[in-house]
Amino acid sequence: MIDYHMHLENGPLTMDYLQQFWQQAKRRGLSEIGVTEHTHKFSQFRCTFDHLFQPDVGYRYMKDWLSNDFQQDIEEYLALLHKARQGGVPVKVGIEVDYFPEQQSVIASLLDQYSFDFVLGSVHVIGQWGFDLSPEWGWEDHDVDTAYKLYYETLLKAAQSGLFDIMSHLDVIKVFGHRPSGPMDKYVIPVLEAIRDQGMAIEISTAGLRKPVGEMYPEERILGQARSYHIPITFSSDAHAPEDVGYRWEDAVLMAWRCGYREYRVFQDRKSWAEKLPKMG
Repeated sequence: MIDYHMHLENGPLTMDYLQQFWQQAKRRGLSEIGVTEHTHKFSQFRCTFDHLFQPDVGYRYMKDWLSNDFQQDIEEYLALLHKARQGGVPVKVGIEVDYFPEQQSVIASLLDQYSFDFVLGSVHVIGQWGFDLSPEWGWEDHDVDTAYKLYYETLLKAAQSGLFDIMSHLDVIKVFGHRPSGPMDKYVIPVLEAIRDQGMAIEISTAGLRKPVGEMYPEERILGQARSYHIPITFSSDAHAPEDVGYRWEDAVLMAWRCGYREYRVFQDRKSWAEKLPKMG
């Protein structure tokens, strides 16, 4: 089993810290991990967030949050992961990219400069609103149905961009438990169609089980729809600390089985192949 989404951002960029993630993975029965740091940690990617730093737009808390980022060098990050792999740690080299429609060409140019095993695509910001940073930040200013609509419209552009191998936490807009007044199929289905057409995978992420919403990403109904479109899957804890690596991966596999999946995908050099899902129980 794999865990293809985790972050070193809350500790030092050192082999000792990375080994803590791998040791936890082994304790939980995993055979491979993928480290996927956020682009907002790297100085090289600051330009992709420039529109959020404009003095006359956006939310002050967003500027304050981002002002502490962009301190790392991506070359050091990549060198650490390659050194770990050479030392016997089965780690895949990934990155989680914040997608912004207005920065698509800049993101594409940056990604072309580096080599990854896979690239995660994520939407965490609608316009200038970081909707998943805090339940107190911004939600009081937004209609929930409109927020969902804008989220999926942005996610659609991300899926159509061709920049990514895996789309992360597909329905993360629900993170704080805000629910739309009715089904969002008219917005979700085009996203799934675009993911299928681009040959991408989606992750089943257990991170939502640790959030106020208390359920996996995506919800089982959306995962079933993804299966009907023959969209492949990977697995993710979205761990930001070593103890969360592999968090409840067995529950994610069980949901995959219920939705009709019998395989998942592993990646290397931005190519993928199928492995059989483990049988549970």
